[in-house]
Parts: sequence; structure tokens; C-alpha cells
Amino acid sequence: MTIIHQVNDFLYSLFPETEVFGQNPDRLTEYLTDFYTYGPFRPKVTIDKDIVTVQIDTQAISSQQGEYNKVLKMCQEGQFQQALPRLRKLIEQNPTVSEYHRVLGQILSETGTSDDAIDALIDALRWEPRNGYALIMLGNIYARTKNDITAANKFYDQALAVNPKDFIAINNIGGNLMQLGRAQEAQRYFEIAHEINPDYPNVLYALAMTRQQQRDYTGAFGFASQALRNAGAGDPIRKASLALLLQTAKQQTGSTNTFSLADAYQERLEAASGKEIRVDADEHIPTAAKLEIAENYSRLYHQIWFKPSYPAVDHLVMHEMVHLDFMVQAREEGNNRLFTTTNTAKQSFIKLALPQLKKLEKSGYSDSNITGFIESIFDGMMRQIYNAPIDLFIEDFLYREYVELRPTQFLSLHKLLLEYIDAARNKQVATFSPPSVHRANTVLNIVAAIHFKELFGYDLTREFQASVADLKEAQRLWKEYEEYRVDRQPGEEYELVQHWGKDLGMAAYFELKDEASVRGDMAAGRAQPEGARNQPTPNADYTAEPNGEQSPEEVLAAIERDPLGFDTPPPADALKEPLTYGDSPAGQMAVMFYCLDALKYFAEVAREQLQAVTFEIALLGRSGLDPNNRTSKYNLASLPGKTFSALQLLAWMYTGFQELEPGMDTGLDFAKELQMARAMAGGK
Repeated sequence: MTIIHQVNDFLYSLFPETEVFGQNPDRLTEYLTDFYTYGPFRPKVTIDKDIVTVQIDTQAISSQQGEYNKVLKMCQEGQFQQALPRLRKLIEQNPTVSEYHRVLGQILSETGTSDDAIDALIDALRWEPRNGYALIMLGNIYARTKNDITAANKFYDQALAVNPKDFIAINNIGGNLMQLGRAQEAQRYFEIAHEINPDYPNVLYALAMTRQQQRDYTGAFGFASQALRNAGAGDPIRKASLALLLQTAKQQTGSTNTFSLADAYQERLEAASGKEIRVDADEHIPTAAKLEIAENYSRLYHQIWFKPSYPAVDHLVMHEMVHLDFMVQAREEGNNRLFTTTNTAKQSFIKLALPQLKKLEKSGYSDSNITGFIESIFDGMMRQIYNAPIDLFIEDFLYREYVELRPTQFLSLHKLLLEYIDAARNKQVATFSPPSVHRANTVLNIVAAIHFKELFGYDLTREFQASVADLKEAQRLWKEYEEYRVDRQPGEEYELVQHWGKDLGMAAYFELKDEASVRGDMAAGRAQPEGARNQPTPNADYTAEPNGEQSPEEVLAAIERDPLGFDTPPPADALKEPLTYGDSPAGQMAVMFYCLDALKYFAEVAREQLQAVTFEIALLGRSGLDPNNRTSKYNLASLPGKTFSALQLLAWMYTGFQELEPGMDTGLDFAKELQMARAMAGGK
């Protein structure tokens, strides 16, 4: 087949890209050759003055294309020995096809005959010097088998000259060099590919790896986050990017003193607020970090406490400072609000929860335990309603202003979301939570997950297994937040608190009051309405760790699993002192319910079975039972059909030994929890 074109305006209308070639016939020849190429068959293009002639070997295409496709399929399936004679026959029939020689070179390279592969690939380039795949393969052979980087770079650079926009090929070149330990040379190609396509996840992942090797963990974390954001759901690079993201976040957190960021921020905030800010460690506080506003404690300074053993606590300290900063800004504009509730509001809430309270009562729980439980639910829901929208603005500010803090921020928020997911999927949570509370909690947590995805590229929203209605409501709240996000003015975050409280059916239980008027009433000695009590978060003891003592779902989820977001001690066998949850109310509740389950079971079986279960757990404990581990599950031969968590086993073992031999030292101090469990069970 022969095609003839005349070099004129009509040709340019057919191929608009060629008009820029002007009087350069070589470029026009290359373009038309590429355009008329069919599979491995390249046409012969000649230009004589203003006449272009394109000669296409249609006979070869029709007779050889099917056989060539079979050869390619064999190669893809690793059947190189079967493909080799068929390919050599194709070359014998038509030696001018560059791709035949290129595929031959690939087969020879795969079967370990690199010198013969080089010869075949050189033949491919003799027939088509612009065969990019042949150029890259030659570079790979010289780099991998000959360890000749100079020769490899010659072919790699020629491949770039042929197609400077082929970012996939360029990234692959970098990957080959990376595997050879030539990180510096590899990075050059990765950066070129990134310039061509900044969103290609493979090259973003590769750049993250090079930064990690250079111990630039902040940079590595940033690229890994971008790779995760751009990788598709089924792309293997997605899983690899997430693993690298977690790894580099931990490496950066372990190698960087991010508390220095808090020190600098603290100085600016002290100047803005006109008050000293004290930041002190206290291992005994019930949450990871908390803020005490000066005015609420009749002090001349604001106080931030943090638990030094808590993971990523430096992020939470910064979170506290931003909350104080927002409050100071709102005060300057006269827009600060105090979040208050009353006993009347609480009683209305309790009426809402009556069906769930009856379930607890039927389960044999004492009135005092039920009362404490519902108060925890109420207090937690109010804190979450207040915190959730404000926390979005806080985390936005931290992400935007403190790049070095991002890895720590990621670890902190990731841990928190995993706990939220556990609570949302916990069946007992749904059983004992008022439906409106459970829904509000789930929706707000999904909003936090949407924000997390937007910041770091990691989508956890599906893990909640929420209803379509809850997901839609979370999306609606998120869109409302985005409207405020663009140009938030001091104090505007309180508008979202009010709106979301109303939307989620919680507005009847709280009131936002103007701080200036409340402080004025207090200074003048005017009493608050009877039963009123301030419960603001930052105006009283604001907790930057929402899982500390906020969410009712989290309080309920602690019944069946490790406490959410508290100071979970290390494994008992690693402690010098007995394992205890004395400073963790939710932890005590979890252990108490585990002990209660054990008491109920042991009361119905013979002493021999009690011994069998207890001793089997003790034997299992020799290999280590880590109460921090929420993922591992255990089964007992003495109690088939039941699955236990590590903390649950420890509580059962403690209960069993207290029944068998009360004085035995088990390395556990669950005495208070067991006493509560016995009281609930109606025992001694």
C-alpha cells in the first residue's frame, strides 16, 4: 500500500501537529512514520521536495501479525523456548522489522544470554534507531549484568531524546538503577518523570524511597502521601505507598524533635494572649493531653498537661495550643463562646436513653453503674459535638503551617480513626447507645475520616461500614465545613458547632453563651442558673484527644476491647510493677466487664474446668499477651467456640486465680475492677 501526501495547508489540517515542523523534513518523516506504524510494522516514509510517500507492507502485516501476536503471548506466559524458533522464522521472513529483533533480545536476556541479547537489540536499533524499548533494554542489560553505568546511561539518554515525554519509561529506568543501588542516578530519572507527570503514583512512590534513603523523612512522607492519593483502588502501588507512609512517619517522628515547634508557637501565643503558658508532663492525667484555661482556675497562666509516654503526643500538645490560639483570636473579636449544659438538659437526655438503660438493667447492672455509664455517654456526646467541627479547623491549620509535624499528625489521627472504626462496628455499642447518639457519633467520625483522606490521601470512610444515609449526612456536613474553611473568621467555628448540633438532634442539650457576658456575671457575683455548669472545650479542661473521654461509642466499645485512646500499658511481663488501669476510667470499665464475664462463666462450671481455663491462659501468657494488641485473637482448647482478645484473657486469668488462690502474684492489679464485677454479679 502506498499513500501520497502533498506538503501544503491540507496536510497540516490533517496533521495539525506537523505545522510547527516548518522546513524540517526529518521531523515530519519521524512523525508520519510513528503515525502509520502498525504493531511491529513500520512504514517507509520519504519526502521529495513537497511530496510525501508512505509505503506500508500490508502483505507482511496480514501474513505475520497473527503469528507475531502468538509469539508475544508466549513471552508473556514465560514460554520463551517455544516462542524462540517461531520468532526466528519471522525474522528470516522479514528481517527489517525492528520489533522482531527487540523481542528476540528480550527473550535472550530473560534466558540469561546477555551478549546475544545485546546483539539482537543492536540489530533492532539498526533497523529503527528510535526504538525506545530496545534502547531501554540495552541500558538495563549494561546496568544489571555488565555493571557498566556509563554505557547504560548512553542508551538511557538516547531513549529520553527519542521520547522525552514517556514518563513511564523514564520511571522504569530509574527503578532499574534503584535496584542496583544507584540511588543518585535513579533520582535524576525519577525527577524528570515527575516533571512530566506530577501525579503518576509510581514515580511519587519512587521519589519517596529516594528521600527515605537520604533520611529526609519529611520529604519521603510527603511523596508517599501523594502516591497514596493518586493510586487507584486496585493499584499495587497503593498498598506499598501506605506501608511506606507509615514507615517514614515513624522514622521522622523518632528522629525529629517536633517539640521545638511547640516551643516557638508557645512564645508567639504567650505574646498574643498576654498570659504565660506552661507545658508540663504528667503521666497520671487521664488523657494524653489537656488544656486548662487560666480564667477557669483563677490563675495567671494557661496550663497544658501531656502524658510523655503517649504516642505522637507532641501533635496533641500542638493541637491544644491551636485551640487556645483560636480562643484568643475569638476573644479579640468579641466572638468567643462558652459551651454549657444544665442538669435539666441531662435529664432530657436520660429520658432519650431509657430504652437502652432498661437493657442494661435487665442485664443485671447496678443502678450506680448504669448512672455512671449514662453520664459518661452524655458528657462524651457533648464534648464530641463541641470538638468535632473545631478540630477540623485545628488540623487544617497544623497541616498547612507545620510541614515537619505532618508525619506525627498522621500517626496520631490514624490511630484515632482506627479506634473510631472499632467503635462504629462494635455490636454492643449499637445495642447500648441511644440510636440518635450512635448516629451522631458515627457521622461526626466519618467527617473526620473525610478530612483525613483529604489531608493524607488515605480513605478509611468505607471501614465504618455505615449506612448510605449516614455517609450522605457526613458528606453534607463536610461540604458545609468547606464553605467556612476557605476564609474562616475568628469565632465562626462556633456557628458550625451550633448548626451540626441541630442537624444531629443534639442542640437541645447544650447552649453556646457569649463569654464576655458570662465572665461579667461571674465577676459581678451573679449566680448561674441552678444546675448550670460550664462544659466548654477550650474554656474548661479541653482534651485534645477526642478518644480520651468524649465519644459514647468509645466508652461503650471499651466494654469488649482495649480502652480507646488511653494510656494502655505495655505487656505485663515487661513491667516492673503490676499491670493496672488505675488512671484510665474506660480501661477499668473494659477490665470490669471482662471480669464479670469470667465470673458468670466460672459460677456455672466445676472447679476442674475453672482450673483448666485459668492454667491454659497462664501457659499461653508465657509467650506474651500484649494488651496493646487489638488485632490478635486467641482461642482456648479448654473453652472451644469462644474468641478472646489479649486483655480479655488477662482479665479472665486474674479472675480465675483470685477464685483459686487469691494471694497469687499474677503481675496484674485488677482488684478494683474485680470487686466492681462481683458487686454487679450480686456476689461477695
